[in-house]
Amino acid sequence: MRPLKDCRALVVDMTHGGKVICEELLRRSCEVHAFDNHKTLKKEEVDSLTKKGIKVFSDEKGLKVEEYDVIIVQHADPRMNLFSSALELGIPIISHARAVGIILSEMKGSLKIVEITGTNGKTTTANMVSKILCDSNGTVLIHDSLSTRVLKDSKEFLLAEGLSITPANVLRAFRLSENYDLDYAVFEISLGGTGAGDVGAVTGIYENYRASFFRNAFNSKLQMAINMKNGILVLNGDNIARNFAHAFFGKSNTYGIERGKEVRVKRVGEKVEGIVEGLSTISGREINCPFAFKLHQNLFGRFQVLNALGALSIAASLDLEVDEACRSIEGFRGVKGRAMAEKAERGIFVDCSNRGVNATAMLSVIDEALLLRGSKVDGIVAVFSGSERATCEIIDTQRLSEELKKRKIDLIVLSGALGRRLAELGIRGEFVENLSKNEVEKLSARFNNPLILLFSNEA
Repeated sequence: MRPLKDCRALVVDMTHGGKVICEELLRRSCEVHAFDNHKTLKKEEVDSLTKKGIKVFSDEKGLKVEEYDVIIVQHADPRMNLFSSALELGIPIISHARAVGIILSEMKGSLKIVEITGTNGKTTTANMVSKILCDSNGTVLIHDSLSTRVLKDSKEFLLAEGLSITPANVLRAFRLSENYDLDYAVFEISLGGTGAGDVGAVTGIYENYRASFFRNAFNSKLQMAINMKNGILVLNGDNIARNFAHAFFGKSNTYGIERGKEVRVKRVGEKVEGIVEGLSTISGREINCPFAFKLHQNLFGRFQVLNALGALSIAASLDLEVDEACRSIEGFRGVKGRAMAEKAERGIFVDCSNRGVNATAMLSVIDEALLLRGSKVDGIVAVFSGSERATCEIIDTQRLSEELKKRKIDLIVLSGALGRRLAELGIRGEFVENLSKNEVEKLSARFNNPLILLFSNEA
C-alpha cells in the first residue's frame, strides 16, 4: 500500500499551505477534508475547495475524528481535542512537511533535491548553492523567500514571486517547474525538512521561537533529521544544530569556523582557508582536500562566511568538485537584505532588511561592525525599523534593548513600531517618522567614514 494514497485525510491549517496539500491528495485519489483552524480562508476559497470535493471545517466540533486514516498538521495547538482523540484511536498525525516528503519522493525521479532550513542564513545559502549548481552546467529550480525561478545557462526564468517557504509550497514550486528538464531543485523551507532531499541542511538555530505543532523552532527544524532517511545531512557545527547528527539515520557532514568537522576552517583572513576531510557524498564517495575562497566585498560578517561554508558543504555532498564550488562562491554577489554591503556617498551601508530578522542576527552584525571601528571606519550607526513581529516570531525587544545598552554604538536611529518599542525600553537615539536611506545618511554625516547597519523586517 502506498502512503497517502486512496485514504481519508484531514488536513489541518489552511493558512500555511494546507490548500496545496489538499489538492495534491485529491490527485492521489484521497477523500480530503480541510480544517481551517486559523479561520483565514475567504468565502471564495472555501467555495473553490468545496467545488473540488473538499469539505471545509472552521470549527473542531464538526469533525468526526474516527472517519480519518491520517491527520496532516502544520500550525495548530497540540492540546486540541482533535489530536488527543486521534491518538486514542490510533490515527497517525504527521506534519505538512512529512506529507510533502512522501508525495515529492514519488514524483522526483532522478532530480537531486536540496532542502535548507534554519533560523538564519537560509536564503543566502540557497542562492549560493544554486549558483554553484548552475555554474556546473546544471538546470536548477530554486524556491526561496524571495521568489521561485529556474536557473539555466547563467539565465534566470521567473516562475512566481511572493510564495512563502512553508513546506507545502515545495510542491507548488515543483509543479510550476514541470516544463523544465531539471537537474537540481533547491528549496528553502521554514520548518524542518520534508524527507525528500538528497541533501538536507540546517544553517543554525539562533532563536528558539514558538513554531508549529512541534511547539518551537528547535523541534520543527529537527524534522530535517527525522524525516530524511537516505540523504546526507549538512549541519552548522558552530551552532546547536550540530547535535541533530545524533538523531539522524544516515551520514552527516558538519561545517564551521570553530567547530567544523568534515569542512573546517584553518584561517579567516583575506581568504577563507580550510580543509575538507572525510566528507561523505550522495554517491558514497569520500572527499579529502584543502579549500580556499575569497568572499565578495558585498558580503559582510561572520554569518556570510558560515553561509559560504554551508554552500560548499552542500555542493561537495552532491559530488561537485570543491575547487569549482569555491570559484562559484567567489563570484557570488549576495542577496538583497541579507547583510549586503555597498559603498555610500560617505562610508559603507549594510542592508540587513529581512522579514525574518531576529535579535541574535542583529547583535552578531553589530559586534562585527564594532571590531572595525577605529581601523576601517570612524563611526557605527545602527538603524532599527519595522515591526516587533518578524516572519515567524516576535522580536525579543527586551533582550535586544538590554544587549544594545552594553554596546558602545555611536549613533542609533529608530523608526516604526520596533523603534518606538526600543525607545520605550530606554534606547536613546534619533527617532525618524518617515525613514529613508537619504535621511539615515544625513544623520550619519557627523562621521567621515561611518559603517551604517540597517535592520528592518519590512523587506
